[in-house]
Amino acid sequence: MAANSTGLTAGAIWQDTLAALRPAFWTLFAVAAPFTLLVDMVLSLFGPEAPRKLADITPGVALVLFVIPGLVGAIAQLAVAHMVARPDAPPRVALAAALAAMPTYVLTLLITAIPTGLAFLLLIVPGLYLVARLFLLLPVAVLEPGSATAILRRSWDMTAPHAWTLLWFLLLAALFLLGAAVLATGVASAMASVLTLLGAKSVGNFAAALLPAVISAVFSMASATASTVVYLRLR
Repeated sequence: MAANSTGLTAGAIWQDTLAALRPAFWTLFAVAAPFTLLVDMVLSLFGPEAPRKLADITPGVALVLFVIPGLVGAIAQLAVAHMVARPDAPPRVALAAALAAMPTYVLTLLITAIPTGLAFLLLIVPGLYLVARLFLLLPVAVLEPGSATAILRRSWDMTAPHAWTLLWFLLLAALFLLGAAVLATGVASAMASVLTLLGAKSVGNFAAALLPAVISAVFSMASATASTVVYLRLR
């Protein structure tokens, strides 16, 4: 992947992301799936029921359904970022780098959680703007190990000239993800209903959990890849 700082558009990010994913998709998926797909499947089949309203989100539910899966999934994303940036390195090296980067990366997420959350509460656009400026935290954390403040500053500086381009890309990606999630949930529910009517309720439950989990794993990979290809352009 050629590194350059020109021609960064939402379309270019999309094309670079696909170009990086295609040749190594199944290798990336094999590395990411145990930390994403498998976790989602276990939670869907054996975890607590997803909250239907805000009042149902207790600390315990939030920990099990959101915090732990998010932290485990971050290992996959860090490893994917390493593999995309350094395709000649074996997966075990990427996983080792991901695990080494996790403590500092989690610290950066804790530092940015409150301001980003407040920005989203105020208006969607300020929240997306902050996410755009922090879009490179993932690759910087795994490829340029340093302190949490150094990682934050590096992402902030690199994205400064391209914040609105990244915001536009993130907005389009969020809309696409929402549509894909709704479609996957609908298809999975239909499959589960049909299989239940045929007397295979357990298979239906498995199918209902599998499709959304696969979609979630692929989008987790794509997100890490998009962040990394932008990093490689701006580095």
